[in-house]
Amino acid sequence: MRSLLLALLAATAPLVLGGCMGSLSKEGPETLTVDRAQYGEALDAAARIARDMGYKVAVVDRSNGVIETDPRHAGGALEPWRLDNGTADEVASNTFANRRRRIRFEFVPVGVPPTTPTQDGVLHGAAIPGSTAALQRFDVQSSTGPIEVTIRVTIERSFLEGSRPSTYSGSLASRWSNPLNAKPAGAADDSVRDNPRWVPVGRDAAYERTIAAKLEAATRAQ
Repeated sequence: MRSLLLALLAATAPLVLGGCMGSLSKEGPETLTVDRAQYGEALDAAARIARDMGYKVAVVDRSNGVIETDPRHAGGALEPWRLDNGTADEVASNTFANRRRRIRFEFVPVGVPPTTPTQDGVLHGAAIPGSTAALQRFDVQSSTGPIEVTIRVTIERSFLEGSRPSTYSGSLASRWSNPLNAKPAGAADDSVRDNPRWVPVGRDAAYERTIAAKLEAATRAQ
């Protein structure tokens, strides 16, 4: 199978690389700042850009300035219509491995230091709406200065636990089992084990720059 994929990738390289690498750019800004008056429009634009790029928006938190998407499968060489890769290495990686991306936007007022958790901190749960704790909670919407936008595109790879593939031949592949995953005999446990498991392996800088350029253009148009 590996040899077949290599041959197919070599045969279709001009078409694949011309298509799969056509929509990403490294020309977008590394950092992006919007005026406080543009915060609502910028947040809506970020969610719209994520949807236009094929992602399902899972979280939109206007108070904390956070948008998160569900993960989306990363296209490889066998999907030349997927214009979501910036280099040939990414095309190959997404072809020979099961990989996906997820997007996170963070809107943070400039100059506001992040909250550092303490070792002896106590979690009290969510503040009751209208309570003093709720009114004192930090809210991006009540900020008065410029807001910095951070865009993170995380690449995750699927690792099938128990599988030990061979780089030479499928006949040399083997499997192993993790005894810690076995349920005790007679245990009333209906939990589901996560298999395969998705592990973050890096960030996609070209994808982040592309989104930043789209968001910058959207905020300038407003």
